[in-house]
Amino acid sequence: MAIIDKLKNSDLLGDLAENHLREISVLCRGRSYQEGVMIFKEGDKAEELYVLTDGRVVLEMDVRPIPDRPAIPTAVEVVTKGEGFGWSALVEPYVYTLSARCMTNCQTIALNSDMLRRIMADDAELGYELMKRVAKLISIRLTHTRLRLTSGLGLALLGKELERLE
Repeated sequence: MAIIDKLKNSDLLGDLAENHLREISVLCRGRSYQEGVMIFKEGDKAEELYVLTDGRVVLEMDVRPIPDRPAIPTAVEVVTKGEGFGWSALVEPYVYTLSARCMTNCQTIALNSDMLRRIMADDAELGYELMKRVAKLISIRLTHTRLRLTSGLGLALLGKELERLE
């Protein structure tokens, strides 16, 4: 399947105009990762935006519920085929806010963020459309992260705090 066809099948870039997809396709590189491999780590410089074309990726954040204790990697989202991840590559300060680990063998399309941001700056229509999509992705991820932390880990930690007070 050609890169443009893979982009058309993605949530993030899927229904962009054909000329915009052609423009973006030259920035794309196919990448393969084995199960368990960390694609990027929370706090790394964000240099690429990704579209997952096969496999599953878990997005994790380090949670430190007790100061001076090791952080606990906490899954906040699972990325599936056709979804984008690594939005930090388009938003200052260009640092990944989560880690991305392969749950299975994975295939991705990686887009160079410096070049993509230049194209977005030169083509205001494309830039606006991509930033609307990135904002939606951020909103969804933030909502899911909040729900996971408050419904699971947050309640467990609250229970431990209440036990201490008794």
